[in-house]
Amino acid sequence: MQFVSIQFFFYFVLLIAALKISKQENTRQWVLLFASYIFYAYWDYRFLALLLIQTCVAYFTGLFLAQNSNSKGALVGGITATLIVLGFFKYFNFFIETFCRVFSIANTFSLSIILPTGISFYTFQAISYMVDIYRGIIPAECSFKRIAVYIGFFPQIMSGPIVKAHDFLPQLQHEHRVQKENLIQGGQIFLFGVVKKFVIADRLGVCVDAIYNAPAAYSWTAILIAVFTYSFQIYCDFSGYSDMAIGIGKALGYDLGRNFNCPYIVSSPSDFWRRWHISLSSWFKEYVYFPLGGNRKGLSRTLLNLMIVMLLSGLWHGASWTFVFWGALHGIASVMQKLFNECYKKSGQQHTNSRTKYILCVLANFVFVSFCWIPFRASSFENMFAVIKGLATLQAGIRYVYAYAVVYVGICVLSTVYVAVRRNGNAEYPQLNFTKFSSWVLLWLVLLVVVVFSYEGNIAFIYSQF
Repeated sequence: MQFVSIQFFFYFVLLIAALKISKQENTRQWVLLFASYIFYAYWDYRFLALLLIQTCVAYFTGLFLAQNSNSKGALVGGITATLIVLGFFKYFNFFIETFCRVFSIANTFSLSIILPTGISFYTFQAISYMVDIYRGIIPAECSFKRIAVYIGFFPQIMSGPIVKAHDFLPQLQHEHRVQKENLIQGGQIFLFGVVKKFVIADRLGVCVDAIYNAPAAYSWTAILIAVFTYSFQIYCDFSGYSDMAIGIGKALGYDLGRNFNCPYIVSSPSDFWRRWHISLSSWFKEYVYFPLGGNRKGLSRTLLNLMIVMLLSGLWHGASWTFVFWGALHGIASVMQKLFNECYKKSGQQHTNSRTKYILCVLANFVFVSFCWIPFRASSFENMFAVIKGLATLQAGIRYVYAYAVVYVGICVLSTVYVAVRRNGNAEYPQLNFTKFSSWVLLWLVLLVVVVFSYEGNIAFIYSQF
């Protein structure tokens, strides 16, 4: 069920009505759980059982940990069980094909497996719950319903944000009545995401898809335009989905946090990951990087931990070596930045922050991130090498300039510069004051833009495949 559809409109209206007439919070949570499972089952009801399995593993592991607080074996067992489910559906064929290719064996083991939507996201939330109990951050929940609502909350179950247990479960302790203020604020955030996804990202995708589908046919300038265009496409696509999910959560009275914060205006790879897919970056930091030792066990171990985290991040994004390679590129960049900072610190030189230096570093980092998106977007290594070859050889070919790409990339750049200059690099969700006539005019103009300029072709979310 797409967020922008007639089906979802009636689904959400009925949900709001059911929540409105519910007098007790316990009843509202049951309504929310029932609605979340209907939403997930609408995609494929067979995988609802898989969601329930992951929820049950987390729930019963949590209860066991509550009785045996130092049982590391129970924690490992619970995490292993959830990862086995994730690994089978997402990585079984990947590892089988890799094994057969390495040892030159005929592949007769691959299975026809459908990747359940959102499995990477709700599996990580289940792990978050178990680890938070083991660490003593939160108590184990006796109510299965609350754990099920947390893991299966419908706005973010398909593509995140990944909400950690200690951030979401305490919210279930409070009343969540349907309130006009929440609906208005959430609606504006949702509409902001709609514009980014359906008006900008999907239009930019026309240019990117055309060139990546046949890179040998296009000139190097067209390929270069597609490379930079994809940076804005994937940002508007994924942050647009996140905004819609956050907006729906806000309308229901729940805070899903922030998932993006202008990631292209930073001057280093580490700062990029503090602003891009924040929920995933912080998840890996809390549940992988810190348990590995973080930066507490010397420089060599820190560099190794950074590399491991980025490789796992790449593998999380997809069962393909192109994603692992993408993660490795960011891992190498993080390692090099850490080494540079250590050498700079030992030299005793004082750090200077001139505006010119900052701008040059931002541009260099953006170029690096954009070129790293090539293996991320490419369908295979062959496709990736074809794109790189076209750029490296200044390839002749079709000189393709997509008008929407020029307009929308320009809008994205100007918006980014505005945030950097006027908001100190921190983006905020727009909130209109509907006591003013100008706010109503702006709202109707935005709705008109959505109706007129929304793309009607392939509108699948990029991150729904992860």
